[in-house]
Amino acid sequence: MEKGRRAFYIIKAILLTLLFCTALHFENAQTQRLYVLVFIFAFYLAVGFGRGLIKRDKNLYCLSFILDIALVYILEYNSRLLINYFFHSFYIAILFESSLFLGLRNGIIIGAVTVLVSLIKYIYLIYYNFNLSNVSQLAFFLMVNVLILVVAGFAQHNKEEKERKELLYKELLDAHKELKQYTDELNRLSVVDERNRIARDIHDTLGHNMTALIMQLQMAEHLLKEEPHKAEELLVSSLQTAKDSMAAIREVVETLRGTGAALAPIESIKKLISEFSAKTGVEIKLEISGEANLQDSAVNIAVYHIVQESVTNSVRHGKASCISVKLDYSKESIIFYIVDNGVGAEIIKEGYGLKGIRERVEAFDGEFETGGSDGFYIRGILYVEGKK
Repeated sequence: MEKGRRAFYIIKAILLTLLFCTALHFENAQTQRLYVLVFIFAFYLAVGFGRGLIKRDKNLYCLSFILDIALVYILEYNSRLLINYFFHSFYIAILFESSLFLGLRNGIIIGAVTVLVSLIKYIYLIYYNFNLSNVSQLAFFLMVNVLILVVAGFAQHNKEEKERKELLYKELLDAHKELKQYTDELNRLSVVDERNRIARDIHDTLGHNMTALIMQLQMAEHLLKEEPHKAEELLVSSLQTAKDSMAAIREVVETLRGTGAALAPIESIKKLISEFSAKTGVEIKLEISGEANLQDSAVNIAVYHIVQESVTNSVRHGKASCISVKLDYSKESIIFYIVDNGVGAEIIKEGYGLKGIRERVEAFDGEFETGGSDGFYIRGILYVEGKK
């Protein structure tokens, strides 16, 4: 763009200089008037070249074209001829330049002013010598100027439309690039989230059953010499627990594939508590109030795993012999409170199990808290419609 602008100014200066020299030949100007004409023309060229230095200031840039028009009119005014067509052609140069380098609106305004000023000499001509020839010259020159103005306006309009389309295309490319980056990041986060969910499900299911299995094997080892029959029963039960673990893992995999059966919320928790209590010998009191919504499978699965992980932690880490589980279902939320009589903890360090519970609660815009001064408790709330 800059190279094209410089080339235009150089070509303009050469052509206008040739026209000016030709005009001086017909003017036959004497010393004083010659100096005036040369000075005005030099000033006119200087304004044209200096215009490139002020292009950032739009108002000053437009005013420079008004100055051009005034200088050309002064050239004509100092001509000995009523109309010097060589000087008059300078108006056409202003029309072309304004249409090329000004916006459509400003270009039309400067062009209209140029046409009006250029007609002043013709009006004088008709006033002093009214005839058909002079009127025809006025009409012809007016039509030529208007045609140049219209063509230049269309050219500027097409130029601006092209630039606008190029800018829009560039913005679309940038937006597409950003969208692709966001999509890649979303896919990455989705993979991480899915990986964490799988890890939680496997940890909760396998960890729960492994805790029960270890306790059964320890009890069988203790009774092996004194009561071999009971030890044998415990070993058989341990084998069944191992099989149940495999079945639970298969259930997790089927759930991840989307082929698993939906859990019946309250019945599943009752079965979970009953089996875990039978396998570990730990007394578990279950209190459930309200009715679970069968349609909200995601929040029901989350509550199931929270209870599963909580009772597992009570036995594995708290060495509890008695656990109380309370669940309160409503249309808006599910409140849980689980407390045991275990060893408790002065300082609670959040391991993988508590971290998994936190993630499940936060996924439903809920909150929970834990305490370990007298035994260990965990309570919290999940909002049914709060899935993030």
